[in-house]
Amino acid sequence: MLGIGMFSWFSYDLPILERLTLIKESGFDATGLWWAGDNKHEQPDMARKIGLQIDNIHTPFNEPNRLWLDGADGDDYMDMLISCVEDCSSHEIPIAVIHLTSFSDKVAVTELGLSRVGKIIDVAERKNIRLAFENLFYTEHLDAVFERFTSPCVGFCYDSGHENWGHPDKDCLAQYGDKLIALHINDNFGDGDTHVLPFDGTVDWSEKMNKLRKCRDVDYFTLEVDFNRKHEKCVIYSEMSAKDYLDSAYQKAVKLLEL
Repeated sequence: MLGIGMFSWFSYDLPILERLTLIKESGFDATGLWWAGDNKHEQPDMARKIGLQIDNIHTPFNEPNRLWLDGADGDDYMDMLISCVEDCSSHEIPIAVIHLTSFSDKVAVTELGLSRVGKIIDVAERKNIRLAFENLFYTEHLDAVFERFTSPCVGFCYDSGHENWGHPDKDCLAQYGDKLIALHINDNFGDGDTHVLPFDGTVDWSEKMNKLRKCRDVDYFTLEVDFNRKHEKCVIYSEMSAKDYLDSAYQKAVKLLEL
């Protein structure tokens, strides 16, 4: 049976060890780690000691548009991503999830940006790490990267909520499903990146699961849920404890896999 994962940040401000422990206690098999903070290098051992596998790391994405622009800031972003790839190798984590752009401010696809992506891919190939490039608000940069680079280290991270909100007519699974290596399963109401639990928003899950069955197999069916507490419809979670929230998340993941 496909393993079920939960991203290590899930809307409740708790110490990382407590979050990982609750994830495990709710039945999840794996986690994805946010790769930032002073204790990031301690987290892989934390997760493994309590019985969680590590699906991937999510690389930081502070102003990712810099990757496509001339200047030292773009080189710094590239170097940060390269260091994340090297950390994956050190901690035996197979996949790094990467944002190629920001969510809203559009930047042109440039040869400089593609050159920088190529340098990241070169390191990934040497380290035997796979790069999961994620769909965000628009997808031209994904198209350009997947057209330019055919390395087996280059793959796709599908975010169901980003598609429902940012590009509902794109059909990323049909276009990139053969490159799929990571999942960010979440829902929203089509009006923002609210990252609510599956079935609590407007995503057509029967359609999505039918399309996922036709895609490349992944190791874990991983939820990335971080609900927006300011959104009026997220009041449904206001009285839920972290444990109740995770229990509900796991049950919804199981329901999805049964579709």
